[in-house]
Amino acid sequence: MLINKKLTNKKKQGFTLIELLVAVAISLILMSSIIGTFLNYLDKRKVSNSVDELKTFFQRAQAEASSGDLGGCDQLSGYRVMTYQVGEITELSLQATCSIGTADAAETYEFARRVNISPTIDYNFNVLHAGVDLTGGAASEAINVSNETNSFTFTIYREGRFSEGDWQ
Repeated sequence: MLINKKLTNKKKQGFTLIELLVAVAISLILMSSIIGTFLNYLDKRKVSNSVDELKTFFQRAQAEASSGDLGGCDQLSGYRVMTYQVGEITELSLQATCSIGTADAAETYEFARRVNISPTIDYNFNVLHAGVDLTGGAASEAINVSNETNSFTFTIYREGRFSEGDWQ
């Protein structure tokens, strides 16, 4: 009788194996959800940063052309913004275009890996607030910046302004 009383009075200490397995399984499910959300956030951030950088280059080209910064030229006709692919990386360049003389070296920027810009950009921002030369003389052109999971589109207009844009 004394032995049974000792066993029933003994308090349970620790967790059972089943309780531990359930706690670990719930933790893993929550962590996988959190990690997936975080990775999607990082992918969206890469596209968002690329859009901001592209718009900044457009504004700089327009400001340089409007101010008449010669950029090494004897006579400036504008500033050219171009994109091109180097493997999985899209690069962006900004350079003065000269009517007379030779421009300084282009300033370049590399977008994050696998961030794509379409269509390929080759715009000349003209001097004296004369706007931008778009492909085929169009009044506006939609620009899409995307990666595997996210896509953002905005429009540039021939006078040099651009829309806020939206996620697709």
